[in-house]
Amino acid sequence: MNRQERYDIRRFGARLAKFLLLVAIVIGFSVLSLYQVGELRSYSYYIRPLQQDQLFGLAYSYYDKSYKFHMTDEVCRPQVLALGSSRIMQVKRSVVSPDYTFYNAGGAIQSVRELSLFMSKLHDSPKLILVNLDQWWFNRAYIDEDQPFSPSVYDEPSFEFSKLGQFVCDFYTDLVKGKINLKKAFSSDHIGLNAICNENGFAADGSRYQGDMIVAPEQQEDYNFKDVLSRINDGDQRFQYGDHADSTQIAVVDDFLSQCVAQKIKVVAFLPPFAPFVYKRMQETGKYGYMSKLYDMLLPVFEKHEGCSLYDFTDVTDKGAHNYDFDDGFHGSEIIYNGIIRQMVRQDSTLTPFFVSEQEMDRLDSVYLSKNIRYHSID
Repeated sequence: MNRQERYDIRRFGARLAKFLLLVAIVIGFSVLSLYQVGELRSYSYYIRPLQQDQLFGLAYSYYDKSYKFHMTDEVCRPQVLALGSSRIMQVKRSVVSPDYTFYNAGGAIQSVRELSLFMSKLHDSPKLILVNLDQWWFNRAYIDEDQPFSPSVYDEPSFEFSKLGQFVCDFYTDLVKGKINLKKAFSSDHIGLNAICNENGFAADGSRYQGDMIVAPEQQEDYNFKDVLSRINDGDQRFQYGDHADSTQIAVVDDFLSQCVAQKIKVVAFLPPFAPFVYKRMQETGKYGYMSKLYDMLLPVFEKHEGCSLYDFTDVTDKGAHNYDFDDGFHGSEIIYNGIIRQMVRQDSTLTPFFVSEQEMDRLDSVYLSKNIRYHSID
């Protein structure tokens, strides 16, 4: 090997070293940043009490179901448990009596079968479970298309290192798009980029806080219900058409109630509300017959179990609900759920000890209304 060849090799080696150093810096910076903001932590790091104003909201991982279960089982051990899908996340600690511990496990359940699975894994039994039963859980078309059941859904997940490269790419993509404010990211107490950058995440009581909706509701995907109306037109994404409720799912609810009664747990279930404008459009299609039959099919199941009750809030048009008080077409806001609880307590005096007084609920409503939050322009 002559002198020129040795020189070329050294020059190539130097360039390669610089390139590898640059790659290491790029990857290292992203990994350090993702670790700092909570996106790249061990799962056990997440299962701990949050501070009063702290939010948990990851951007690149989905641990919601497992997170809600382990927070319920290992950290909060609530005496009053809100259980169900995202359509119960708006119930807050403030409406529950201070005499009882509370946690909102909304998001842990996406099918009827998961109710019994969740309860079978709990080590401590709550005194009261407030549970939403999403109407589409009883629609065979939805079950077959959208909701496979996994018995390992509440197991502790492990991080897949094969996803690290995608995390790094997503981080720099969001950084270039201006979705990540590094100064804010490194100084925030929130856990996860969704919580830090968007103020979207679970609060200390498990309820959902959506800061970007409060700041700019008109920029949300379902502003004035345009996304949900599209789903209704297409008959998909939870809004699949159906004439008859699936009786096998009714039987699964029966099993869940038997399980709770055996543990001396009081169960208060409800069919959650749609925005009046959305419900009217669904009725106009004539393609959601199963919803009008659902309450009558479920009620006998609840009546045979002592301490279990069922309420139907599918249509809240005549209950003073406004379209603008819904987060979107099928998620009521805090004030909607305060109203639901108020009506439940009025009809069932055994619920009175579990919740704050009606006067306190009125005060909470006044605080809410003072924020002048109007999520949609449709009245």
